[in-house]
Amino acid sequence: MFISAKIKTSVLKSLYLYIGITIFIGLFGTVYEMFSNNVFSPAMYLAWLIPCILGVGVYLVLAFAPIDKVPGTLTECIYNFGVAMLTVRSIFIGVVDIYGTTNRVMLATYTVLSIVFLAIGGSAFIAIIIYSLFSSKRKNNRQGA
Repeated sequence: MFISAKIKTSVLKSLYLYIGITIFIGLFGTVYEMFSNNVFSPAMYLAWLIPCILGVGVYLVLAFAPIDKVPGTLTECIYNFGVAMLTVRSIFIGVVDIYGTTNRVMLATYTVLSIVFLAIGGSAFIAIIIYSLFSSKRKNNRQGA
């Protein structure tokens, strides 16, 4: 699987962190909605799906994919910031919906920031994984010839 046990440990640590974040966001949304006087917001009670899909899902793929390189710290931080902004955006929309008002400037700010950072971090993730897959195939072809 991985060339280095250190790399696998780093990916698994991020995976466990995202599992914890997903559980926390799910519990937070549930408790917040319990005290909201029967006012519900899909953005609030579905906010846990963002770290679940974009965090746990991505790191599960990285943990079990046959690659020998994973994205570096800077790429990972940019991607994680995008996921965090998207999660905070969803919670913010839920709070504002439950409160009964709106704030278009903050919503636009969260939306733009999350899209920009997810695009930069996600494209870097994909580029590194593709490079890793092709470089390992090239090494195998050279050794077989």
